[in-house]
Amino acid sequence: MESQDTKSRGSDRKPLLPYAEALSLLESRCKSFAPTVAEVSLPDALDRVLAAEVALDRDEPPVRRSAMDGFAVISSDGAAPRNIIGVLYAGTSGLPTIQSGQAMAVMTGGTVPNGADTVVPVELTQREGDQLLLETAPPANKHVRAAGEMGHKGRVILKAGRRLTAGDLAAAASCGASKVLVYTQPTAAVLATGDEVVHYSETPGLHQVRDSNRLASQLQLQGFGAKVTMDQHVPDQEEALMEAVGNALDQCDLVITIGGVSMGDKDFMPRVFAQCGVEFLFHKVALQPGKPVWAGIRGNTIVLGLPGNPVSSFTVLELFGRLVVDRLGGATTSYPRPLRYGTTTTELRSHKRPRWLPCFLSGDHDGTELQVTPCQESGSGDWTSLAYANALLYLTPGSHLHAGDRVAYLPLANP
Repeated sequence: MESQDTKSRGSDRKPLLPYAEALSLLESRCKSFAPTVAEVSLPDALDRVLAAEVALDRDEPPVRRSAMDGFAVISSDGAAPRNIIGVLYAGTSGLPTIQSGQAMAVMTGGTVPNGADTVVPVELTQREGDQLLLETAPPANKHVRAAGEMGHKGRVILKAGRRLTAGDLAAAASCGASKVLVYTQPTAAVLATGDEVVHYSETPGLHQVRDSNRLASQLQLQGFGAKVTMDQHVPDQEEALMEAVGNALDQCDLVITIGGVSMGDKDFMPRVFAQCGVEFLFHKVALQPGKPVWAGIRGNTIVLGLPGNPVSSFTVLELFGRLVVDRLGGATTSYPRPLRYGTTTTELRSHKRPRWLPCFLSGDHDGTELQVTPCQESGSGDWTSLAYANALLYLTPGSHLHAGDRVAYLPLANP
């Protein structure tokens, strides 16, 4: 019987799986998971995914309020002088009433008294003792915020599935929430392979490389909203790899491995995954860089095997890992994410596969005049091209663009 490893290694003889199909397959399996929820205080909810909607607990504003520092009056009194009978500050309780010929000073945010239908700004008035003089007859319904203007009790302000921002949490606080229900963060393991790899804090020999991939993957996952609970370097030994992968599968919702998924003599990962009981989903996708990506599932754990080259692993984790973290963590972001467009600053080419390049964006961030500059690189092993990158530039197969042409990209920052 042909082994799963043999099948995946022989897949170069078959057409590569298109990126959109691979993404759809991965998403369909993630949908079977049911994320758990927890109640957290608002300060602890930043960047978490909301699990239950947040709605207004009263009409907002609950009473009419002044939008200006001025005087609440009855517009039908025209330009005639008024007697000033008091003052209302923001925070003054009670709901007084004025009669024809009267005015009441009111500060921004103060309650507009009963009877009044307009507020005249201070700069359009003169005051002589308790007498208010107006330059002209005031129009009705000016500078008055109507009760319920922002919404009535029960209006949903925040929908479930949203990754919470500082502005969202300020709105939740104004709805009367002190805590919110959020989805539990997916836990992730990052396992870097390779006998040539040493920790980035060490001085490598001429035959060694610093383990910057593992750091990048940890930070990417944290940016997506995952909680990295395990990370380690594992030598290229099947027994050690099986032990590390087995432990990660038992403890985490997402297992990321780096390296060992291509066609080299020590690319053991597909066989290791099979021996650990991971169900094969796909191996090798029509991408440049990142073709050797491997994906599978065991129970409620997703496995992504990333290529070992720095640009490849970074790109693949952005293109696939973000989806997994969103789905395991309850986020409702649509995939594939919509491309944005700008203008390329240089000539660009792609060949048989869709190409993704680290790039940086500059200019007016309005989606039209934005300039897209690919980071200088000499291949997928050129980690220097990750410096300054804030987006991935996208080229369809067989593209040939010139400076000034329209080009597509995906921003790396959360939308």
